[in-house]
Amino acid sequence: MEQIGEVVELRGKKALVRIHRVSACGENCASCEGGCKPTASVTEAVNGIYAKVGDTVKIQMNSLSYMLLAFIGYILPLIVCIATYFLVKKFTDSTVIADASAIGSLVGVLVLFYIIDKLPFFKKSNVFSTRIIKIIRR
Repeated sequence: MEQIGEVVELRGKKALVRIHRVSACGENCASCEGGCKPTASVTEAVNGIYAKVGDTVKIQMNSLSYMLLAFIGYILPLIVCIATYFLVKKFTDSTVIADASAIGSLVGVLVLFYIIDKLPFFKKSNVFSTRIIKIIRR
């Protein structure tokens, strides 16, 4: 997956890049009456080509890594939640206990993800890193 963005800050060997999100409507705001506002997000990217603040750059993330992160972040918690509900429902007749267990497992998975994200190993790993691959304009 590749995106175009602008370097807004340098942090050692990494850079913060602002990416303007493209919406489903195509961001043709001049002729649109939908009332939506164009949005942007900031991502951290490995700056191996020494881009500077203000440079327009192309960033890349491995598509397989992107899909894996999306699965882990969105689908896996739902699978755990649904599996917990049916597992608890099998051992008890109470829907309230099954519902509470499912919500508790969802919260537990999200807390676990938060803790894992803070571990130093994952901060140093470049497996899921976004990286700057080209300077388009200085």
